Amino acid sequence: MRRIIYCSQATYDLSPEELVELLEKSRRNNERDGLSGMLLYSSQSFLQMLEGEEEPLRSAYERIGSDSRHTNLRLLADVEVTQAMFGDWSMGFEHVDDEELADELDGFTPATQYPLVNPDLVTNAQVAQTLLSLYAKNRIR
Repeated sequence: MRRIIYCSQATYDLSPEELVELLEKSRRNNERDGLSGMLLYSSQSFLQMLEGEEEPLRSAYERIGSDSRHTNLRLLADVEVTQAMFGDWSMGFEHVDDEELADELDGFTPATQYPLVNPDLVTNAQVAQTLLSLYAKNRIR
């Protein structure tokens, strides 16, 4: 099993409706491909951890790379792991800027529980993994 962590910039500020659509499609794809993970969105920045078998993971990352909603895609980590951090989530989600989604989406954690979330802090794999591990340990099921 592998874990990748990447960051990217959105080419525009996605609306709450567009984020819901993106999340629903990601969850369907991840369930189909046996992947799990967590997606953070803040200030037109994405941070995502994906976990699963190598081939479906590579295909998902290539699909993300060709998505016109992303730019400046940067792979922060690509490591082998023995256990998935988000194994029971096809895709957890946090829109750090919009708490209205908290009532609409399973797996959504209000940003107020994580005041340290700041896209400027997420510049390397260790910081990103530490941030995402907070969600894994404290998530609402």
